[in-house]
Amino acid sequence: MLRKAQRGDPEAFEILMGDVESLIWRVCWHYTGNRENASDCAQEAILKIWRSLGSFRFDCAFESWCYRIAASCSLDFLRKEKRRETVPLEPLKEEGFDPPDPSPGTEERVLKQEEQARLRSAIADLPEEQRDALVLTQLEGKSYEEAADLLQVSEGTVKSRVNRARRRLREVLLGAPDAGPPESAGGGRRKQAQEPNKDGRKTERRR
Repeated sequence: MLRKAQRGDPEAFEILMGDVESLIWRVCWHYTGNRENASDCAQEAILKIWRSLGSFRFDCAFESWCYRIAASCSLDFLRKEKRRETVPLEPLKEEGFDPPDPSPGTEERVLKQEEQARLRSAIADLPEEQRDALVLTQLEGKSYEEAADLLQVSEGTVKSRVNRARRRLREVLLGAPDAGPPESAGGGRRKQAQEPNKDGRKTERRR
């Protein structure tokens, strides 16, 4: 079917897309967080897949190739959104324009939307290998084994990338580096407290 689609058969391409279309849409939604934007990105991704199908060399899973195109289209969209100019409201408020918003919970909703936007932006800024592993396992719900098959790496590599991505997100969103995993009951030595002795030198204080 893939070979027929590469030769320009539109029916074969439609059947081929039936297997990955939902994945493409979900990936775009995970990145954009908006149904309309996700639909636009997904359509762009499918068009790009159609135009680039002849360059697919079977050196990776077709699903993985489609995922990367969908992610790339979504990232391009997010970069454009970052560059889009916004109209500041403060000068308008200084002129007395401050219309009330009668809808309940507006402030809470806006804050939640801002938090989601920060998270999507932080994910988009991750290194590609970390971002792919995180989106596939934490947002797409795929197992480490499935993600490893898609990314053509080992399960251990996927886990390592996810852990690094999580630490990076904590640093960006919480403004502090991750403290790292807690010590196990029998693993690692505790750093022993030190106290000065009579001649001013520090000695270890046994606990």
